[in-house]
Amino acid sequence: MKARALLIGTLVLAHGLSLPTADAGPNHHTLSNLIALARKSYPGVDAARRAVEAMEGKLFQARWSWIPQGTLTGLLAPAPEIRCKDYVVNGETLNCLQTEEAIRRDSLDSVSIKGLYGRIELEVGMPIYTFDKLGAAKRAATAGVEARQAQVVVAQEKVAADVAKAYWGLKLAREILHTIKEGQGHLVTAMKKVEKDLDADSGDVTEIDLLRLKTAAAEIDARLHEAHKGEALARATLATLTGVRDVDGFDVDDSLLSVIEGEMKPPAHYLGLALKNRAEIKALRAASAAGQAAVDLEKSRFYPDLLLVATLGYGAATSVDDPNHGFYSDPFNFLGAGFGLAMRWKWDQLQQYGKYRVASAEASKTEARRREALMGIALEVRKTALDLDEARKRLTSTKRGSRAARSWLVATLQNLEAGLSTPRDMVDALVAYFQMHLRYLQAVYDVNSGWYELARVSGTHDVRPR
Repeated sequence: MKARALLIGTLVLAHGLSLPTADAGPNHHTLSNLIALARKSYPGVDAARRAVEAMEGKLFQARWSWIPQGTLTGLLAPAPEIRCKDYVVNGETLNCLQTEEAIRRDSLDSVSIKGLYGRIELEVGMPIYTFDKLGAAKRAATAGVEARQAQVVVAQEKVAADVAKAYWGLKLAREILHTIKEGQGHLVTAMKKVEKDLDADSGDVTEIDLLRLKTAAAEIDARLHEAHKGEALARATLATLTGVRDVDGFDVDDSLLSVIEGEMKPPAHYLGLALKNRAEIKALRAASAAGQAAVDLEKSRFYPDLLLVATLGYGAATSVDDPNHGFYSDPFNFLGAGFGLAMRWKWDQLQQYGKYRVASAEASKTEARRREALMGIALEVRKTALDLDEARKRLTSTKRGSRAARSWLVATLQNLEAGLSTPRDMVDALVAYFQMHLRYLQAVYDVNSGWYELARVSGTHDVRPR
């Protein structure tokens, strides 16, 4: 008897703690509303959206990398006094523009700081041909955005499936509580009957029969408290998934646990849908494209860049004369501009070859991971379809068994009332009914959550009965 009562309690505890649930409150949410809340507010979905924004920033950089870029530098420093005046060199009078020796002598004579020197220079380069460096960078960033957008859908569908499981789990927990309370009622009725017969000293029952019933009632009563705890924990879990802060006031709608009816198709049908619609496959395809673009980028870096460059500069010193001579390069006083065609080539071919090999290996690894993931997805789809098909068949069997067990229990209770059966018979029938009915409720949950899981792994909601 204790073993059977323990079995009942174990089943109740396992079912009661497995899924989310809630006490009645003012906020009664339907499943569609809960899924919408989770898709909007769940942190995992928000993190996936932020990853898209980050990759879109990289794509923005790649798209506008052809825009001229440059460097603007400025300098402010003390300056010596350098004057352009006449000097006598080897008996000949020359000015500063006629001999470099005069300038050097003037500089040596003017070692003290007499003024300020400032200059500003702008150098700008615009790529005109890069051997596809810009195109490869753009392709890699575009594929990266596509992959991360697909990951947003993956996160949304995963949390939606989790919410559906939690929702149906909450319904399951409450059905289990109802079943436990029903069993309590039968036990209380049986104990009153046995106590009455003992008081009348009918001889059909004994104290052992009463103790057997009291033991079963105590076990179920203990499991009832544990099931209530599981319901509260489940309710908090569902509120967390959906971002609801008022856990105490949170609840789902009042509809009873009922099975989702629908016609299933062969697993190959769902696999075809998955290959066409599954967000993970789109993400894998984009990741493979990004890897190939990275290889193209490293390959293009073996070659130089051709740029159109332009310069603009201005400098002035308060203590240095500006001789204004066409062939005299004055670093202190100047104004100049120019443009032309330039080549920029980082000459590290051995190092670049190593980088190219790394990118090629990474791209091959990504492609292999993609093929591996496709195999895993195919197995996941097939397993999910088979699980749902098994749950539907199990539902039919357990429903039939639950009805038979309930009829057995009702007949035994009637016989017990008429004195045609013993408390042991009633406990046996009650244990069988509990066991089979809980298996039936579990089958209902497995079917309902299975439809949502099948929709997730197929990549489309169209497979789920409406």
